[in-house]
Amino acid sequence: MKRLAWLLLLTIPVQPASNIDRLPTQRKFELIEKGKVDPGSQVHFTEQELNVYLAQRVKETAPEGMRDTRVQIGDGGMVSGQARVDFLKLRQASGEEPGWLMRQMLEGERELRVIGRLETSAGRGKVDLQRVEVGGVVFKGRTLQMLIDNFLAPHYPQAKVGESFELGYNMDRIDLKPGQALVVMAPKPQPWRRAGAQAPASRRAPAR
Repeated sequence: MKRLAWLLLLTIPVQPASNIDRLPTQRKFELIEKGKVDPGSQVHFTEQELNVYLAQRVKETAPEGMRDTRVQIGDGGMVSGQARVDFLKLRQASGEEPGWLMRQMLEGERELRVIGRLETSAGRGKVDLQRVEVGGVVFKGRTLQMLIDNFLAPHYPQAKVGESFELGYNMDRIDLKPGQALVVMAPKPQPWRRAGAQAPASRRAPAR
């Protein structure tokens, strides 16, 4: 569930409301993950319901490390997010206990702002971070890449920033427009389109 939520929150043409669209947000996620959404169908999420869901998930998983979360979905796959974050408490919540020097660097609550782009098609996705601001310090270009290589990638390898990855759950793509996200399912089930599945060699991203 964490991976699917992360894709949508980094994450349409307005469609008539379906029975699935009328369900609670968590139930929509569960149906997608359990393969109970019909092939070729669509599941609509509003920015408001994603923010409510995100706030609840944060409260459950890292109540001391993050608060005041907010995600905005813009044009062309652009997504921005902000939160008050204590990176030390987040690391401790994941079971890590940083050394003295790292504690001094991470301790304390800071304002976090992130801007990125989500691109998806044919069962694959890619997230590109364009700007990160931590406590008023801006990271972009080379400094942002250093932040990704030295902090994000080692501690959050599932993020796959700047790399192509399988969406899973038989999702074909996630369409984004201001304030909305639409999960479009593949026309027919693909056995490899599920979390952690290995895609056929013909569909894997070429090695770098």
